[in-house]
Amino acid sequence: MKTTMRSLGVAAATVALVAGLSACNSTNAAGTGGTPNNVQFIVDTGPGGGSDLFAREIIKIARDEKVLTDNWPVVAKPEGGGLGAMAFLKGKPGDSNFISAFTSKWIIAGQATASAPATMADLTPIVMLADEIQVIAAPADAPFNTLTEFLAAAKANPGEMVQTGGSPHSVDNLVALEIEKTSGTKWKYLSFDDGAPRITALLRGDAQIDIGALPDFADQIEAGKLKLIGVFADKRIDGFPNVPTIAEQKVDLGEFPDHLQFRGIAGPPKMAPEALKFYQDFFSKVTATDGWKQYLKSEGLVPEFVTGDELTTQIREFSDATKPLVAGMVKNP
Repeated sequence: MKTTMRSLGVAAATVALVAGLSACNSTNAAGTGGTPNNVQFIVDTGPGGGSDLFAREIIKIARDEKVLTDNWPVVAKPEGGGLGAMAFLKGKPGDSNFISAFTSKWIIAGQATASAPATMADLTPIVMLADEIQVIAAPADAPFNTLTEFLAAAKANPGEMVQTGGSPHSVDNLVALEIEKTSGTKWKYLSFDDGAPRITALLRGDAQIDIGALPDFADQIEAGKLKLIGVFADKRIDGFPNVPTIAEQKVDLGEFPDHLQFRGIAGPPKMAPEALKFYQDFFSKVTATDGWKQYLKSEGLVPEFVTGDELTTQIREFSDATKPLVAGMVKNP
């Protein structure tokens, strides 16, 4: 198992915001090759979707904390689970006025689509901002309390256990396929587009586990209907001191990092160095605020401020881990 994400500490990443941030007030549509002055924030979801809310919260915090005096409009390009947003950015080479919130699913979307119009490799990674810790949930009355115990049950009952989750190309299914391979086990995958049916499947016994973010399960855990049996993280998470990490359980994730879902910012290809620095300084300033720290805590996110070669390496390693799994699914759907 590779651990590629590293929390650098938000405070240590703070850099004075570059002179020229006030240029965000300008309505000039220029900005290609230089400092941004009419920024548009592209997202891959419609109103109320994860990336839409993430982008709007960044803008709100920046304005509340006086980091930003302008209002960056949020523009939805929801086609293809990230493909539409990536294609839009790819079509704006060198234009510093466009940025987008990306997640690890963008990497997979580019791999899963034959002749994809764009991939993460076509874009300019700007900064990693947060890690959305993934956990494994099970019904509260399940006879297993850890992922290791679930794997033992799956091995004793080949093909009978069921995991519910998102699309077959989602991170939760891909990491499950890797665990099946490394542990010599096999179980079924029950796919739903939305989170609510997955919870229902767990509660009525149609599935035994689900992988997702902690907030996905928080209400049912509090109600005593679900429990956690594992955490994909460097250490145990607050509020669940008795739930071991996947590493502690010695479950082999193969080439997968133990951080599966991350959120960051990307721009068009050929972004000018001064534009890249502008955005990195801007987000450094935002992530140092109390408002940002409170937001992360409320959403169960872990601060990650990663830029440059380290960010490029993390994206490449995640891509290397998922590519053969996705290729196998595309070839044998």
